[in-house]
Amino acid sequence: MRRALAVLGVVVAATACITPQDQPTNVHDLRVLGMQFEPPEVLMTGCNAQLLLGAAAGASDGGTISLPPQFQLLLGLYAGTKLQFKALIADPAGNGRSLDYRLLGCANRGDRDCNNEGDFVELAKGTTVGGELELPDVQPGIQFLDDGLATPLLLEVINQDTFKGLGGIRVPVVLELSAADTSEKIFAQKLMVYSCHFFPSMKPNVTPVLPGILFDGDPWPEGEVKKVRGKQDFPLRPEDFSALEEPYVVPSLQLQPIDLVESWKITWMTTSGTMSPYNSGGTDLRGQTGRHNARWRPDQSANEGKDVDFYFVVRDGRGGNSWLKRSVRWEPD
Repeated sequence: MRRALAVLGVVVAATACITPQDQPTNVHDLRVLGMQFEPPEVLMTGCNAQLLLGAAAGASDGGTISLPPQFQLLLGLYAGTKLQFKALIADPAGNGRSLDYRLLGCANRGDRDCNNEGDFVELAKGTTVGGELELPDVQPGIQFLDDGLATPLLLEVINQDTFKGLGGIRVPVVLELSAADTSEKIFAQKLMVYSCHFFPSMKPNVTPVLPGILFDGDPWPEGEVKKVRGKQDFPLRPEDFSALEEPYVVPSLQLQPIDLVESWKITWMTTSGTMSPYNSGGTDLRGQTGRHNARWRPDQSANEGKDVDFYFVVRDGRGGNSWLKRSVRWEPD
């Protein structure tokens, strides 16, 4: 089976300017480091290509969308699936400040801040702080657009998709974060996947979870704060997870099954110093799979000890996403 390209992740945009000195592995400002839905995929039994194409074929008469009865039944069955949403928010300079959030569902994948009139829905809003934001019972699939036609969001996502949902109905979900009394506002986008169960061999995706991280060759259990000294580079790598990368099946354009194997990617980040590389793993267009060796370089200008946090975000390329957090107490010498 072929290794798959890892293409789904979290896209983050901010209203503030990025300076040339910014290094993406160094987490020093307000950021969304990862977003997760559980389950990461809703597999819809009874859905076929004819239903998908028929559902999206009615836009030629000025915007009226045809909704076959069987597809209405399927949407009712699966669109209401309750999902748990989780976001990893870093705000190291915020000192525990309150952040306003909105969670939005969009029809257009290119609408990165999810504000096209009549083309988005509000899923949740409230206040939070840096850390993990958890929202139970999020239901992007069951929402209707305020477009004058009450079009189901899932249907409009299909209509705006070049492949009309054949590769999965990928609903863009955007988390908007803003800090009161400041100009800070950021947006992060994640795709929630609703897939047609075209073949018996298709199975719903399972969230990827890293079994652990090795720091300088030693295990790094959750909750353990390692004590390290020196300004030399420290090697990091994940514990072996190759047995956890799932085989899966996708349809070709000719609606034939294609067998693939996940190729996980890891994003490496720290609150002090830098990581190299920023992303590791995945499979390129030549079929070459990247290695997961990384290095942490402490802040070379620091002369006093500090507590340093690390974030390791893993993505399976199919919409599955999770993370680990670890900490060290670092001394310069």
